Amino acid sequence: MTVWEYTLTVLGTAVAGFDPAPMVIMAAALGAGVRRRHMVGSSLLLLGGTAAWGLTLTLVMGPRLQEVDWWHLIRQGSISARIELGLAVVVGGYAVWRALARRRARGAQAPEKKPATTLWALYATACVFVAIVVLDLPFDVHVAVASACPLTWAVVGWIVWALLSQLPLTLLVALTAVGRQERFSRIMRRAWDTVSPWVNLLVTWLLALAALLMALDSGAYLLAGHFLVR
Repeated sequence: MTVWEYTLTVLGTAVAGFDPAPMVIMAAALGAGVRRRHMVGSSLLLLGGTAAWGLTLTLVMGPRLQEVDWWHLIRQGSISARIELGLAVVVGGYAVWRALARRRARGAQAPEKKPATTLWALYATACVFVAIVVLDLPFDVHVAVASACPLTWAVVGWIVWALLSQLPLTLLVALTAVGRQERFSRIMRRAWDTVSPWVNLLVTWLLALAALLMALDSGAYLLAGHFLVR
């Protein structure tokens, strides 16, 4: 892999793993009176922890992930089909739950979420985001790809990945460090409040579509003996 190919991989997976939620939480904490140094500290813990976690998994698990023939593993027979069907049920059920929850919430005044104002809650929130990033597929893809690159590439790549995937938080930290965070925080929170209902709707439809495709694919094997996607 060339440096340009790896650069494109870092940029692509970082954009795919984009997450504005930590910025919203940290901005709300600032508005609730948390000192700037603690907001910056917990944000740096999240950003640095994400990069360190990714690099650790790259060094420990990356080579093993590359050795696995994932396509053969998920296409090898009835067990794979049943697992895929089970995933379709789970994902489809979650999509239905999201749709019903959205319908119940329509017209009702959303309760105001209390931001994490205690220091332990703020730092714990950062640690939780670092821990659950392994559930993010773009993160996992980068782990596998970075394992085939020189260590210096992987170090720089994970730092860039963390900063870009959390770009709103990165900007909030930079502006907070120079005391210019108030306006940015208000604009970003207002923008997220505007687009989040549409984002949630899009996610629900994508989950429903994924569940339908998995159900059709696994059903084709169980009924006809072959997957739709071979």
